[in-house]
Amino acid sequence: MSTTRWNPAHHLVSPDGKWYWDGVAQEWKAVPTPAAPAKAAPTTSPAAAAASRGLRSFTGTIRSDDLSYGQTVLVWARWILIGTGLLLSFWSPKDLLTLQVQLAAIIALAFGNFYLHVQLLRGHPALDNVVYGASLADICVVTALVLVQSGYPSPVFIFYFAAIVGISVAFPTQMTAGYTLLAIGVYGIICLATATGDEYPAVFTRLLTIAAVAVCGNLFARHEAQRRADAIRIHGELLDEIEHQPSSQSQTQPATPAL
Repeated sequence: MSTTRWNPAHHLVSPDGKWYWDGVAQEWKAVPTPAAPAKAAPTTSPAAAAASRGLRSFTGTIRSDDLSYGQTVLVWARWILIGTGLLLSFWSPKDLLTLQVQLAAIIALAFGNFYLHVQLLRGHPALDNVVYGASLADICVVTALVLVQSGYPSPVFIFYFAAIVGISVAFPTQMTAGYTLLAIGVYGIICLATATGDEYPAVFTRLLTIAAVAVCGNLFARHEAQRRADAIRIHGELLDEIEHQPSSQSQTQPATPAL
Protein backbone atom coordinates (compact mmCIF):
# COMPACT_ATOMS: atom_id res chain seq x y z
CA MET A 1 0.00 0.00 0.00
CA SER A 2 1.49 3.30 -1.01
CA THR A 3 2.05 5.97 1.60
CA THR A 4 0.19 8.55 -0.45
CA ARG A 5 -3.06 6.63 -0.02
CA TRP A 6 -2.69 5.93 3.69
CA ASN A 7 -5.56 7.36 5.70
CA PRO A 8 -5.69 7.00 9.52
CA ALA A 9 -9.50 6.89 9.42
CA HIS A 10 -9.40 3.68 7.39
CA HIS A 11 -6.95 1.64 9.50
CA LEU A 12 -6.44 0.43 13.04
CA VAL A 13 -3.66 2.48 14.63
CA SER A 14 -1.53 1.41 17.61
CA PRO A 15 -1.97 3.41 20.85
CA ASP A 16 1.35 5.18 20.32
CA GLY A 17 0.27 6.29 16.86
CA LYS A 18 3.43 4.93 15.19
CA TRP A 19 2.04 1.77 13.56
CA TYR A 20 -1.08 0.92 11.54
CA TRP A 21 -2.60 -2.46 10.63
CA ASP A 22 -2.44 -3.37 6.92
CA GLY A 23 -5.40 -5.70 6.42
CA VAL A 24 -4.19 -6.82 2.98
CA ALA A 25 -0.64 -7.77 4.01
CA GLN A 26 -1.88 -8.88 7.48
CA GLU A 27 0.94 -7.09 9.30
CA TRP A 28 1.74 -3.90 11.20
CA LYS A 29 3.45 -1.13 9.22
CA ALA A 30 5.06 2.10 10.31
CA VAL A 31 2.93 5.20 9.92
CA PRO A 32 4.45 7.26 7.08
CA THR A 33 5.78 10.67 7.97
CA PRO A 34 3.90 13.35 6.01
CA ALA A 35 6.13 15.32 3.66
CA ALA A 36 6.20 19.10 3.94
CA PRO A 37 3.90 20.61 1.30
CA ALA A 38 5.61 22.65 -1.41
CA LYS A 39 2.73 25.07 -1.53
CA ALA A 40 -0.56 25.62 0.17
CA ALA A 41 -3.29 23.31 -1.08
CA PRO A 42 -6.33 24.98 -2.58
CA THR A 43 -9.23 25.19 -0.21
CA THR A 44 -12.44 23.38 -1.09
CA SER A 45 -15.93 24.35 -0.12
CA PRO A 46 -17.81 22.23 2.44
CA ALA A 47 -20.36 21.29 -0.22
CA ALA A 48 -17.65 19.96 -2.55
CA ALA A 49 -16.03 18.04 0.30
CA ALA A 50 -19.34 16.44 1.22
CA ALA A 51 -19.98 15.49 -2.41
CA SER A 52 -16.57 13.83 -2.71
CA ARG A 53 -17.31 11.55 0.24
CA GLY A 54 -19.79 9.54 -1.82
CA LEU A 55 -21.37 6.80 0.28
CA ARG A 56 -19.89 8.19 3.49
CA SER A 57 -21.82 11.42 3.05
CA PHE A 58 -24.97 9.73 4.32
CA THR A 59 -23.74 6.59 6.08
CA GLY A 60 -21.86 8.56 8.74
CA THR A 61 -18.39 8.45 10.25
CA ILE A 62 -16.60 6.78 13.13
CA ARG A 63 -17.53 8.45 16.40
CA SER A 64 -17.24 5.63 18.92
CA ASP A 65 -14.24 3.50 19.87
CA ASP A 66 -16.67 0.95 21.31
CA LEU A 67 -18.02 0.22 17.83
CA SER A 68 -14.53 -0.33 16.42
CA TYR A 69 -13.57 -2.76 19.18
CA GLY A 70 -17.01 -4.39 19.42
CA GLN A 71 -17.43 -4.95 15.69
CA THR A 72 -16.00 -8.49 15.97
CA VAL A 73 -18.62 -9.46 18.56
CA LEU A 74 -21.43 -8.00 16.45
CA VAL A 75 -20.29 -9.82 13.31
CA TRP A 76 -19.89 -13.23 14.91
CA ALA A 77 -23.09 -12.95 16.93
CA ARG A 78 -24.91 -12.18 13.69
CA TRP A 79 -23.33 -15.19 11.92
CA ILE A 80 -24.53 -17.41 14.77
CA LEU A 81 -28.02 -15.96 14.39
CA ILE A 82 -27.95 -16.54 10.62
CA GLY A 83 -26.65 -20.11 10.82
CA THR A 84 -29.09 -21.16 13.53
CA GLY A 85 -31.95 -19.44 11.72
CA LEU A 86 -31.24 -21.39 8.54
CA LEU A 87 -31.13 -24.64 10.49
CA LEU A 88 -34.45 -24.00 12.21
CA SER A 89 -36.06 -22.84 8.96
CA PHE A 90 -35.37 -26.17 7.25
CA TRP A 91 -35.94 -28.28 10.35
CA SER A 92 -39.73 -28.15 10.44
CA PRO A 93 -41.19 -25.59 7.98
CA LYS A 94 -44.91 -25.02 8.39
CA ASP A 95 -45.58 -24.25 4.74
CA LEU A 96 -43.85 -22.95 1.63
CA LEU A 97 -44.78 -19.29 2.22
CA THR A 98 -43.35 -19.35 5.74
CA LEU A 99 -40.14 -20.93 4.50
CA GLN A 100 -39.81 -18.30 1.76
CA VAL A 101 -40.24 -15.42 4.22
CA GLN A 102 -37.70 -16.91 6.61
CA LEU A 103 -35.09 -17.52 3.91
CA ALA A 104 -35.54 -14.04 2.41
CA ALA A 105 -35.03 -12.35 5.77
CA ILE A 106 -32.02 -14.48 6.72
CA ILE A 107 -30.30 -14.11 3.33
CA ALA A 108 -30.76 -10.33 3.42
CA LEU A 109 -29.20 -10.30 6.89
CA ALA A 110 -26.31 -12.45 5.64
CA PHE A 111 -25.50 -10.02 2.80
CA GLY A 112 -25.29 -7.10 5.21
CA ASN A 113 -23.15 -9.04 7.67
CA PHE A 114 -20.82 -10.13 4.88
CA TYR A 115 -20.08 -6.47 4.13
CA LEU A 116 -19.30 -5.76 7.78
CA HIS A 117 -17.11 -8.88 8.00
CA VAL A 118 -15.13 -7.80 4.93
CA GLN A 119 -14.57 -4.39 6.52
CA LEU A 120 -13.34 -6.15 9.65
CA LEU A 121 -10.88 -8.36 7.74
CA ARG A 122 -9.51 -5.36 5.84
CA GLY A 123 -8.82 -3.54 9.09
CA HIS A 124 -11.35 -0.78 8.37
CA PRO A 125 -13.50 0.47 11.25
CA ALA A 126 -17.24 0.23 10.76
CA LEU A 127 -19.33 3.31 10.05
CA ASP A 128 -21.58 4.10 12.99
CA ASN A 129 -24.81 4.49 11.03
CA VAL A 130 -24.19 1.26 9.09
CA VAL A 131 -23.71 -0.71 12.32
CA TYR A 132 -26.77 0.92 13.90
CA GLY A 133 -28.86 0.03 10.85
CA ALA A 134 -27.58 -3.56 10.77
CA SER A 135 -28.43 -4.05 14.44
CA LEU A 136 -31.92 -2.65 13.86
CA ALA A 137 -32.25 -5.12 10.98
CA ASP A 138 -31.34 -7.95 13.38
CA ILE A 139 -34.29 -7.08 15.61
CA CYS A 140 -36.60 -6.71 12.61
CA VAL A 141 -35.58 -10.10 11.19
CA VAL A 142 -36.11 -11.87 14.51
CA THR A 143 -39.49 -10.17 14.89
CA ALA A 144 -40.51 -11.27 11.38
CA LEU A 145 -39.53 -14.86 12.15
CA VAL A 146 -41.55 -14.77 15.38
CA LEU A 147 -44.60 -13.38 13.56
CA VAL A 148 -44.60 -16.00 10.80
CA GLN A 149 -44.37 -18.73 13.46
CA SER A 150 -47.51 -17.72 15.39
CA GLY A 151 -45.92 -15.31 17.88
CA TYR A 152 -45.57 -16.61 21.44
CA PRO A 153 -45.26 -20.35 20.55
CA SER A 154 -42.32 -19.61 18.23
CA PRO A 155 -38.96 -20.83 19.61
CA VAL A 156 -36.95 -18.32 17.58
CA PHE A 157 -37.48 -15.62 20.22
CA ILE A 158 -34.10 -16.79 21.59
CA PHE A 159 -32.49 -14.92 18.68
CA TYR A 160 -33.32 -11.71 20.52
CA PHE A 161 -30.63 -12.75 22.99
CA ALA A 162 -27.96 -13.04 20.28
CA ALA A 163 -28.92 -9.65 18.83
CA ILE A 164 -29.05 -7.88 22.21
CA VAL A 165 -25.77 -9.30 23.52
CA GLY A 166 -23.94 -8.03 20.41
CA ILE A 167 -25.55 -4.61 20.79
CA SER A 168 -24.84 -4.38 24.52
CA VAL A 169 -21.09 -5.00 24.22
CA ALA A 170 -20.55 -2.61 21.31
CA PHE A 171 -22.98 0.29 21.72
CA PRO A 172 -23.03 3.09 24.28
CA THR A 173 -25.34 2.61 27.25
CA GLN A 174 -28.03 4.94 25.89
CA MET A 175 -28.11 3.17 22.52
CA THR A 176 -28.19 -0.23 24.22
CA ALA A 177 -31.15 0.85 26.35
CA GLY A 178 -33.02 2.11 23.29
CA TYR A 179 -32.54 -1.08 21.26
CA THR A 180 -33.38 -3.26 24.25
CA LEU A 181 -36.59 -1.36 24.97
CA LEU A 182 -37.52 -1.65 21.30
CA ALA A 183 -37.01 -5.43 21.30
CA ILE A 184 -38.86 -5.88 24.60
CA GLY A 185 -41.74 -3.65 23.50
CA VAL A 186 -42.23 -5.32 20.13
CA TYR A 187 -41.96 -8.85 21.46
CA GLY A 188 -44.14 -8.02 24.44
CA ILE A 189 -46.94 -6.75 22.19
CA ILE A 190 -46.69 -9.87 20.02
CA CYS A 191 -46.89 -12.13 23.07
CA LEU A 192 -49.84 -10.27 24.57
CA ALA A 193 -51.71 -10.75 21.30
CA THR A 194 -50.87 -14.45 20.86
CA ALA A 195 -50.46 -15.87 24.39
CA THR A 196 -53.16 -16.99 26.77
CA GLY A 197 -53.64 -15.61 30.28
CA ASP A 198 -51.87 -18.49 32.05
CA GLU A 199 -48.82 -17.98 29.80
CA TYR A 200 -48.25 -14.37 30.87
CA PRO A 201 -45.76 -15.31 33.65
CA ALA A 202 -43.60 -17.05 31.02
CA VAL A 203 -43.85 -13.95 28.82
CA PHE A 204 -42.69 -11.77 31.70
CA THR A 205 -39.75 -14.13 32.33
CA ARG A 206 -38.68 -13.95 28.69
CA LEU A 207 -38.82 -10.16 28.64
CA LEU A 208 -36.95 -9.91 31.92
CA THR A 209 -34.24 -12.24 30.59
CA ILE A 210 -33.75 -10.07 27.50
CA ALA A 211 -33.29 -7.03 29.74
CA ALA A 212 -30.85 -8.94 31.97
CA VAL A 213 -28.73 -9.94 28.97
CA ALA A 214 -28.51 -6.28 27.92
CA VAL A 215 -27.49 -5.13 31.41
CA CYS A 216 -24.82 -7.81 31.84
CA GLY A 217 -23.37 -7.25 28.36
CA ASN A 218 -23.23 -3.48 28.82
CA LEU A 219 -21.55 -3.78 32.23
CA PHE A 220 -18.93 -6.05 30.70
CA ALA A 221 -18.39 -3.59 27.82
CA ARG A 222 -17.92 -0.66 30.21
CA HIS A 223 -15.39 -2.67 32.21
CA GLU A 224 -13.46 -3.55 29.04
CA ALA A 225 -13.52 0.08 27.91
CA GLN A 226 -12.02 1.17 31.25
CA ARG A 227 -9.40 -1.56 31.07
CA ARG A 228 -8.50 -0.52 27.52
CA ALA A 229 -8.19 3.12 28.55
CA ASP A 230 -5.91 2.16 31.45
CA ALA A 231 -3.75 0.04 29.13
CA ILE A 232 -3.37 2.93 26.68
CA ARG A 233 -2.50 5.31 29.52
CA ILE A 234 0.15 2.93 30.89
CA HIS A 235 1.51 2.40 27.38
CA GLY A 236 1.85 6.15 26.91
CA GLU A 237 3.64 6.52 30.25
CA LEU A 238 6.11 3.79 29.30
CA LEU A 239 6.80 5.47 25.97
CA ASP A 240 7.48 8.75 27.76
CA GLU A 241 9.98 6.99 30.03
CA ILE A 242 11.70 5.37 27.04
CA GLU A 243 11.96 8.67 25.19
CA HIS A 244 13.74 10.21 28.18
CA GLN A 245 16.38 7.48 28.08
CA PRO A 246 19.01 8.39 25.43
CA SER A 247 20.38 4.85 25.27
CA SER A 248 17.05 3.37 24.28
CA GLN A 249 16.48 4.10 20.60
CA SER A 250 14.69 1.00 19.31
CA GLN A 251 10.96 0.78 18.81
CA THR A 252 9.01 -2.39 19.42
CA GLN A 253 6.47 -3.32 16.79
CA PRO A 254 3.02 -3.99 18.28
CA ALA A 255 1.73 -7.54 18.40
CA THR A 256 -0.39 -8.81 15.52
CA PRO A 257 -4.10 -8.75 16.51
CA ALA A 258 -6.04 -11.98 16.46
CA LEU A 259 -8.69 -12.09 13.74
